[in-house]
Amino acid sequence: MFGDLENFYDDEETLELLRRYKEMLQNRNHDFFDLYEFENIISYFAEQYNFKDALKVIGIAINQHPAASSLKLRYAQLLIETAKPAGALRILKSLAHLERSNHELHLATGIAYNMTGKFAEAQQAFNRALKFTEDQKDEVAYNIAQSYMQYGMYTVAVKYLLLANHYNKTNILVLYDLGMSYEKLESPRKSIAWYNKYIEIDPFAEHVWNNLGLIYSRLGNFDKACEAFDYSISINPQFIPAYFCKADLFSLNNRIKEAMDVYNDLLAEDSSNTRALCDLAKCHVQMGNYYDALRLFKASLDISCDCAEAHFGTGVVFFRQKKYSQCITTLKRAISIEPEIADYWLMLGEVYNRTRRLNKAIDAFYKASELNPDDCEAKFACAQVLFKKRRIHEAIYILMRIYERQPDNSQVNYRLAAYYAYQQNLFEAQRFLKRALFLNFNEHVEMFRHFPKTKTLPAFRLIIENIGRRSESLLNLKK
Repeated sequence: MFGDLENFYDDEETLELLRRYKEMLQNRNHDFFDLYEFENIISYFAEQYNFKDALKVIGIAINQHPAASSLKLRYAQLLIETAKPAGALRILKSLAHLERSNHELHLATGIAYNMTGKFAEAQQAFNRALKFTEDQKDEVAYNIAQSYMQYGMYTVAVKYLLLANHYNKTNILVLYDLGMSYEKLESPRKSIAWYNKYIEIDPFAEHVWNNLGLIYSRLGNFDKACEAFDYSISINPQFIPAYFCKADLFSLNNRIKEAMDVYNDLLAEDSSNTRALCDLAKCHVQMGNYYDALRLFKASLDISCDCAEAHFGTGVVFFRQKKYSQCITTLKRAISIEPEIADYWLMLGEVYNRTRRLNKAIDAFYKASELNPDDCEAKFACAQVLFKKRRIHEAIYILMRIYERQPDNSQVNYRLAAYYAYQQNLFEAQRFLKRALFLNFNEHVEMFRHFPKTKTLPAFRLIIENIGRRSESLLNLKK
């Protein structure tokens, strides 16, 4: 319960106080502690996030000091910390007439109201908290902003963060949260400005440089992003996130060899980082260096045999080498460790498809689609296998689920046109073909390649010729 008291507090008075409290509990007696002493004990537990024991102390304290409103306020604050806003509000309302000018009471009330979704009442309480604060206005405004940030209400949070900054220009917590809030509000320029204000005060904040790098990366400013990540790494060579962000930046810009250099730098700092080993291995896969990729995936598995990503990566290499039996084995290992990753099931389905185990392929694609309903790749793959098995009605059903959500997806329309054509339903086939041609005319060549029968249909050729001529006429008019 108490941990190592000597490491937590180094003043003898506090240590003695905690020993007394510990002995009282062990002996089950009722020693008296004054209010200040109880507050110290409560702080000890609260600062360790041991709210259970903090609440236990408060129960004992209130029994000994039933008239102490400060203890009741602390009780309400702890109930808020433990996500019990209704209980906190009952206590806070009972104290309202006694502590009308206590800004902490109004602040706690506002936070509790926010937790219960009563935002108008919260606003009123926060206004009172600021009204009754004299020399801590920046801290109170900051705490109000934190309450709104917790619920994703960043527009409101920014209002209070700006107020906190007005009262104290050098509060770096406020500057950081302004940078982060503007990121959330998709205002990158403002976010950069506030992060830069932070760096003016603390230029050695590696995490802030890293955040700047991420924003510049999203803005497409490669040089600024790379510079920010370099600053972060030079400040703290063991700040691992900056390496990954810099490597991702190179990878996104198809600078694979430079990304590999970054991963090697990271591994020089942390040789047992399995994610870095796997990411470096993926780079080797992209470069076609399968021997080195397998060596790195194995190194990752030597560190952690439960590294699903390494098993999956090994499976990808085997797939590219057409070693399908070994591929299936490693993919199954990955799935046994992390069965909820859609990509693992998708790859397994593709291997089964290549090895003509079509029923197993369908099951794997269904699972991938179930895990990631917004991704069409698994649905397309599943529909195509069903088509191969002449289960065209089921294939159409799957594609119609995509069509309902993405009616302007040309690939869906072309496939539906082809499937209906193979089902001899020319009315529906022509309907979807017309829509597909208007969405992407040139893609009909791919339909002919994958579904040869459609090329021989006179009705299809007539529709394509008519729409093609119409498109050319429109182009000539624009010229």
